[in-house]
Amino acid sequence: MLPVGLYIWRKSCAVPTDNVLGLLDRIRADDYQAFEQLFETHWQALYRYAHKVLRRVPEAEDITQELFCDLWANRAQLRVHTNAQAYLLGALRKKILTSFRDEDIRARHLRVLGTDQETTTETTLRSLISRETRAAIQVRARLLPPREQEVFVLAMLEDFSVKEMAERFATSEQTVRNQLSSALHKLSPFLVRLFG
Repeated sequence: MLPVGLYIWRKSCAVPTDNVLGLLDRIRADDYQAFEQLFETHWQALYRYAHKVLRRVPEAEDITQELFCDLWANRAQLRVHTNAQAYLLGALRKKILTSFRDEDIRARHLRVLGTDQETTTETTLRSLISRETRAAIQVRARLLPPREQEVFVLAMLEDFSVKEMAERFATSEQTVRNQLSSALHKLSPFLVRLFG
């Protein structure tokens, strides 16, 4: 017996699996017309499945579009020999699960690092990360200007407060906040990838 999602999806696709396998073979051989045909035939059914799971139109559209973009971008690696429709649905499910995971990681990241300057300057990562992750952050922080590097490491990894750093460097708290904010801005893409 088929899982309900697969049954509904298959029922809404009128193309036999053999035809889809043929299209995928042609796509692997860089046939853009085959890709367009696959898109036109399956986009709506895949979108409906994504919408049923995500319950939000923009996200369902985006994730379905991403699936086809990835399919074309990685066409040389396509290796489907049996059930092409199940392959497409499985790939969509994986993208949906990944989006749930990424959404959760993004939310946790924002809670850890905060969204405003005051929160981020007082937040520490020390108790939240492993030794290996800490080492990776320290290596990446070496790319910062020397003072920003010191401020970042002291604040985020050594639990120093803004006030303590201002006293240590004989400078104003606002200067320390600015340096920390600049460091966080520069390292943010790396931290997002690291925690992702």
